Amino acid sequence: MGWRTWWEALRRTVLTGVEPQVPPRSAGLRRIRAVAVVGAGLWAGFVAVLTTSAASHVEAPAIVLGILAVSPAVVAVRSPLWAWRMLVVFLAVTPAWYHGFGRLWGWTWSPGLALTAALVFFLVGAAHAQPVLVWVAALSLAEFAFFVGDWRDLVLLAAVVTALLLLGNTGRQRRLAEHDRLTQQRRRLAEETRAAVLEERARIARELHDVVAHHMSVLALRADSARYRYPGLDEDVLTEFSGLTETAREGMAELRRLLGVLRAEDDGSPTAPQPGAARIAELVDRVRALGTPCAFEVTGSFDGLPAGVALSVYRIVQEALSNAVRHAPGGAIEIGLRVEPGSVRLTVHNGPGDHPSDAAEPGGMGHGLLGMRERVAMLDGTLVADSTDEGGFLIVVTVPLEEKESAPS
Repeated sequence: MGWRTWWEALRRTVLTGVEPQVPPRSAGLRRIRAVAVVGAGLWAGFVAVLTTSAASHVEAPAIVLGILAVSPAVVAVRSPLWAWRMLVVFLAVTPAWYHGFGRLWGWTWSPGLALTAALVFFLVGAAHAQPVLVWVAALSLAEFAFFVGDWRDLVLLAAVVTALLLLGNTGRQRRLAEHDRLTQQRRRLAEETRAAVLEERARIARELHDVVAHHMSVLALRADSARYRYPGLDEDVLTEFSGLTETAREGMAELRRLLGVLRAEDDGSPTAPQPGAARIAELVDRVRALGTPCAFEVTGSFDGLPAGVALSVYRIVQEALSNAVRHAPGGAIEIGLRVEPGSVRLTVHNGPGDHPSDAAEPGGMGHGLLGMRERVAMLDGTLVADSTDEGGFLIVVTVPLEEKESAPS
């Protein structure tokens, strides 16, 4: 560290109220720490009152010194460095008031003030970086040297102060390391979640490519064959159909280019038409073959479902079944699919299972649930997923079948 770092540390130590550079504790730990510090300070004040009274034989000054001895400990709960500054002042003025301490126990200061000083040094070490601690130790020892005549006593004080600062700083370094570890873990989880969302979006786009391309192909074919299916059309109408054909073909070309960007070279995703809701029964049969009870109830008809909706319903059921088998093996699964004129409602409920997996997190199913939400959001639908009272999991998906029309202006 350069001289600027040390100069800045000195300026903060002496002049400014630098905040403790340590990760915040929980509210419970802060309360416990405050009670412990205040309790130790009160004990130091009690000792100071007794020893000062014995040294001075005056009741009022003993009470005053007892209050002064406890005040840095109280301040140290919120600002250890300010408590140290107060301590420096008290250590300087106390010997001028009372001279009986040296005769009583061999030191210039009372035992109560010494206990308070030990507490303050420990809390300063627990709250601040090492450059600040170096200046705290150096300035404190300079003050001690002014009042302590024997160099052996000064060496002892230096060892005690250094030990207290290092002991407190060891806990600080441990908390900083834990804080950094948790920060890195949260950052890694956020990156993994973002990567999973982007991967799922790319997968959805790849799957929907065939659906959209099919519609574009039909549009181009119908527009191109209109002149033959309807002879005698006006030239303006034929020109319009030709424009539609050209636009549809350009759209198909753009879709192919988009798919080339989304599909990785080693991606084996099929380009054939993707499965739809009508094939959910096959998924149910596979789960039953694994020995898992699975019920499937359908209300309404799959006929007429938009291809994108049918594909999304299939994928959501596929992911929900996979999660249920993985996180709650042996638990009964119930699937309900209701197709109504204006919406599709899907419910997947699984029981707690015989041996619930530790991988299942409360309130969610990880990245699989993120993929479901992406698909539902793409269709302007809603998804509700939560744990049940008996320890299972329930997923409810509602997807509209008709787009909302804009109100006329």
